[in-house]
Amino acid sequence: MPKLTLIGLYFWICLAQKVVSGDDLYHEVGGDLLLTPDKSTVPDPITSILWKHGKNKVAEWDKDFGGLDIYAAFINRTTLDQTTGELRITGLKKTDSGVYYVEFNSKLLDKTYTISVIKPVPKPTITSSCNPDKTSCILTCEGDTTDAEPVTYSWKVGEGAWQVIGKQLIVSKNYTGKPTNSYKYICKMKNSVSGEVSEVFGLEPVPKPTITSSCNPDKTSCTLTCEGDTTDAEPVTYSWKVGEGAWEVIGKQLIVSKSDTGKPTNSYKYICKLKNSVSGEVSEVFGSEPVPKPTITYTCNSNKTSCILTCEGNTTGAEPVTYSWKVGEGAWEVIGKQLIVSKSDTGKSTNSYKYICKMKNSAGEGEVSEPVGEVFGSEPSEVGVGVVVGVVVTIVALIVIAITVWLVWKKIKGSDVVQPEQGVTVPLTANTKTGEDGADKAGKGQGNGAGGLPGGVTEDQKHGV
Repeated sequence: MPKLTLIGLYFWICLAQKVVSGDDLYHEVGGDLLLTPDKSTVPDPITSILWKHGKNKVAEWDKDFGGLDIYAAFINRTTLDQTTGELRITGLKKTDSGVYYVEFNSKLLDKTYTISVIKPVPKPTITSSCNPDKTSCILTCEGDTTDAEPVTYSWKVGEGAWQVIGKQLIVSKNYTGKPTNSYKYICKMKNSVSGEVSEVFGLEPVPKPTITSSCNPDKTSCTLTCEGDTTDAEPVTYSWKVGEGAWEVIGKQLIVSKSDTGKPTNSYKYICKLKNSVSGEVSEVFGSEPVPKPTITYTCNSNKTSCILTCEGNTTGAEPVTYSWKVGEGAWEVIGKQLIVSKSDTGKSTNSYKYICKMKNSAGEGEVSEPVGEVFGSEPSEVGVGVVVGVVVTIVALIVIAITVWLVWKKIKGSDVVQPEQGVTVPLTANTKTGEDGADKAGKGQGNGAGGLPGGVTEDQKHGV
């Protein structure tokens, strides 16, 4: 029994020695491996070297039998230094993982080498999953770690230090409504051969970009810039889409030029996109046809209390187009293609009488339409006291003139019966009652005239009629 105990103890000591003396080494797929044995433990001159991978031979050299042999999967990528015993393997593969042993002069050295060939970690991204009221969220550091394990996950919150926490991080809001752990989160993946950091999570979303251009004097080359306020949204990536082509991550600026035909070599249509870890936005199309000069048409309801004004124009090849309106002396407003106006209780248009519209696209702002007014018809005007007095005076004057004209006409009409200084024929028939004949009466009449006027002057002649 004591003898068996000693044998068992010796076995465990040897095993422990092998475990303690072994090296656990991690190497990246595609990388190089260099194993350097300690030949000081071999007192005699080295006449043979054998490296094994598990039970399989890797490289073997024997001074007496001459030559160096490289075996199986290690051919063409393995070298052996016959003086030092160093083994170098290039282009490491996942299958190269395992335990390596070395024998000098047919004696196995105690030291072993445990090799793990792993992939580098990917650049992680942070995703979130929140409860319905958004008071608590679980952030996850995502990435394909197949053949890259073991991986450690660290987090950096705001301006704090890195902390090894795990793949997930739970954050919540405090009573102020703000996250208790700040708005900025970064995660990091790390293994024995590499480390990668995510983009910042919790950034401001990127704005909708606009494209501006700057060209040389003869317009043969232009620099397009994808503009937008990215304060607190960085880091931002800029992508471009030219014509019907695919999106390409190029940068904030794109240089375009004309070919010998005079047309842009990259087509007329350009779109840019801003993107960060929380959002992405695409610009309007740049390089559209210019917008036309619009005209305003309108339709009203039957009683002319409400009208729809439409900013008309052929926008084929010019879309997308924005429509702006200016009412009276007011400012321009981006409203839409149509504008609805109505009358107030006073019967006047609530939006003034003059309306103007204009179109705009990425190629620029077009001409302004002609003004349109009084869409509800002529409006009743307010009459002041002075105007009323003027109207009355005019009417009275017209009446006086009419009466005067009528009196003059009547007198002229009456003068047609007895004309001035016209001779009067009096019959000479005797008056049976007075014994005077017509001549006597005529003599009397000539002496006194009609109505006793001297010289036979009539009443009308007296007044100059």
